[in-house]
Amino acid sequence: MKKVHVYANTHWDYEWYFTANESIIQLIYHMDEVIEALETDKLSYYFLDGQVSILEEYLKYVPKNLETIKKLVREKKLLIGPWFTQTDELIISGESIVRNLFYGIKTSLEFGNYMNVGYLPDSFGQSQDLPKILNGFNIKNFIFWRGLSKDVCSDREFLWSSDDGSEVLTYNIKNGYYYGGNIIYNDDIKTVEKNFLDGVSKENILLSVGGDQRYVDFNLKDRIKFYNAKTDKDILYVESNCEDFFKELRKENDFRKVTGEFLSPSNSKIHRSIYSSRYDHKYLNDKIERKLIYHLEPLMVMGQSLGLVPKVDMLEQIWKKLLLNHAHDSACGCNSDKTNRSISSRLIDVDQLSYSAYDYIIKKICESIEDKKENDVFIFNTLPYRRENPIKLEISTKSENFILQNSNGKNIKYDVISKEKVYRGSIKRTEGEHNPDLYYYITKIYVNYQLTPFSLEKITVNEIENIKTNEKRLTQDKFIEDSFYKIYFENETITIFDKKNNNIIKNAIYLEDDGDDGDTYDYSPPILDKKIKHYFKEQTSIFFNESLVKTLKINNCFKIPLDLKNRENEILNEEINYELTIELNNSGNIITHLTLENTAFDHRMRAVINADVLSLNSIADTPFGTIERLNKPEHLDDWKEIGWKEEPSPIYPFLNFVSLKNKEKSAIVMSKGIKEYEILENNHIALTLFRSVGFLGKPDLIRRPGIASGQEFKYIETPDSQLMKKMTFKFAIRFDKQFDARLIKEEYQKYSTSLPYYQVQNLNLFTNTLKYFVMHPLKEKLKSFENLIDFSVSKLSLSSIFPVDEKSYGLRVVNLNSEEVDGSLKINFGKYYEIINMLNEKIGVKQEIKNSKINISNVKKGEIINIKIYI
Repeated sequence: MKKVHVYANTHWDYEWYFTANESIIQLIYHMDEVIEALETDKLSYYFLDGQVSILEEYLKYVPKNLETIKKLVREKKLLIGPWFTQTDELIISGESIVRNLFYGIKTSLEFGNYMNVGYLPDSFGQSQDLPKILNGFNIKNFIFWRGLSKDVCSDREFLWSSDDGSEVLTYNIKNGYYYGGNIIYNDDIKTVEKNFLDGVSKENILLSVGGDQRYVDFNLKDRIKFYNAKTDKDILYVESNCEDFFKELRKENDFRKVTGEFLSPSNSKIHRSIYSSRYDHKYLNDKIERKLIYHLEPLMVMGQSLGLVPKVDMLEQIWKKLLLNHAHDSACGCNSDKTNRSISSRLIDVDQLSYSAYDYIIKKICESIEDKKENDVFIFNTLPYRRENPIKLEISTKSENFILQNSNGKNIKYDVISKEKVYRGSIKRTEGEHNPDLYYYITKIYVNYQLTPFSLEKITVNEIENIKTNEKRLTQDKFIEDSFYKIYFENETITIFDKKNNNIIKNAIYLEDDGDDGDTYDYSPPILDKKIKHYFKEQTSIFFNESLVKTLKINNCFKIPLDLKNRENEILNEEINYELTIELNNSGNIITHLTLENTAFDHRMRAVINADVLSLNSIADTPFGTIERLNKPEHLDDWKEIGWKEEPSPIYPFLNFVSLKNKEKSAIVMSKGIKEYEILENNHIALTLFRSVGFLGKPDLIRRPGIASGQEFKYIETPDSQLMKKMTFKFAIRFDKQFDARLIKEEYQKYSTSLPYYQVQNLNLFTNTLKYFVMHPLKEKLKSFENLIDFSVSKLSLSSIFPVDEKSYGLRVVNLNSEEVDGSLKINFGKYYEIINMLNEKIGVKQEIKNSKINISNVKKGEIINIKIYI
């Protein structure tokens, strides 16, 4: 006999074509139904969609029901968690996914309990790293819908493992989270059973009676009786929940074993090009994630070493506000304009909060340092690696000229980028009323200074009149050059000479624009299209070669059609103005910034990099690892014939870097905020900069036939998604002989993480918002420090450094090597350590840190290690 576990639930999109403010009203009244059904035993269980954020939102409006909610949660009638929000897995950082579960479980426990099952019923694809993330929280079971290929596993039940051997028993609700609703309103039992029995290989079956913002089915018990009475199969229907289902399922055996990511549209739409919708959101989210992970949390740990208590509760609230933007619809941008404006507003709020916290900690530390002097500049290295490349600083001085010196009084080389004369007195209506003694200078410079790992170091500004300074000077060269590359720009072609590989790469970077007849879910080529390539223009280029940072700047316009109609007729009647900047700074990276203003409709623009590496596969990073993907996916040519839901386009997500490699060399592209790539037939890496589209969903696309994605019954215009605005795109190119994921991860972190700094001065009170505010220094005077945490010789990669509580902090590291390694970390801040899980629970013996080292043996490939250090 097969046993069908029927569980009552709702799928509650936090926002979509409606805003969170609109859906909360529905939730307020919906929860009345839930409470009534559970208290009167109309339902034995009710599952609140695996995300506790909506319960927090609800109780803001109905706080009187808190004790009732707690009682139902404790009794395991109302099932909540484990997530804070229904996260996207493919374009959200690994640390954000971990925090989503951490704060989801923590918040659920405040209500009394949580459902110990991973549950992502609608995310647009599943990351290969999810099993090890779930295992890190003692979660061994997982439920999902989208992305599993029939070729990989036709069963609904299987064991899914990550590269480190972490494993979850997994159930694929391949008909969708809403299919079980049929037992409420459909008496055609044979058809209903035929569909949900497809792929069933075990005796226990899971059936979700849910749906988008679905009302409570008070008659569920009666309908279960009806199905039991009418079925002609050997089936027993029972009211159940997901935890009880897995307890029963685990008694069975011989599950198939599956590895890898799930990005196939064989059973359901997967939206392979959603990673480039609403680029503006994705860029800002990426920026905030880096600010929290690589700046704010490490700064709090630095502050701990100096006696500044970390505000972990404040940090939680900042993270939670960011996580509200990580639900699959929110993160991917497939929403109405009013919803996307709400997302923008929340992202801006989090950006301001994280920057303000960052600014406060920096100022508090620096203003508390013993023997500090006017014009001392304190620089923070928040990464556990040595930083050796030029540092960009903004210095405020009374005198126009100055020298920089290190703590030993030795002069430090720097180059002037720009200089501005500024008035600091009370503003007047005319400049003639200003006091000439109240002017000062703001000078932007590049400094040649090396920083030790995870350190706070001081340089001194000495103001000296009539001293010659090195200014960034325009040269007559037609190239820029450092120790790694020589980049030419002539005949409308960017050419890179890669010195390490002794290789010349022509047409190294260019822009490509084509029409987009799709929607916010998917790119779709128009039936009649004109693809345009732009190789820049030589007459607009300027070169700066005689400085620490070599710079090439190109200003021009890219002529494209205004809209799809003009594209059909091949009329180039719109100019996209842009500035392309390429920098070399002896880091091994070719640092590229592109700023443009989009003034055209319904098109896709990509930056294409000539990798000059022959390979059938690409390698991209994932939340806690890397993955190899086919440049031409399977079934690209016959997907319609075999009945797949959409084309398995060769368009893929990445977080921070993508690479092509072979036995001789490798090419890597790292980005800040760009999340989508495709490997073109000529082994060029195409980064999707942005997609400009005007509808939430459209039907019958070339790559996605059938009904519209999103809202099936209404065209919802989204003119804001045309992105008619100024945008900046940041990426870096790197050529090497070998592909080393650990090295690339480190290089990415150094490339993407700026160096916080603070100048002790009272001339400029607006270096940041908090500079104007007064504050007391810490009661105990501090000293600068060097090298608190050092990964320079470690075989493990940093994921995060974060405060745990007032007396401890955490390190999360991962083995990105292709084999098992022994890991060693140099720790100069802390007395004891223990291995913990991702809930910060102890799973190892507390040990003393001896000789400033923590040694970890036999770290498996891909394994995540969490360490708690007691200070």
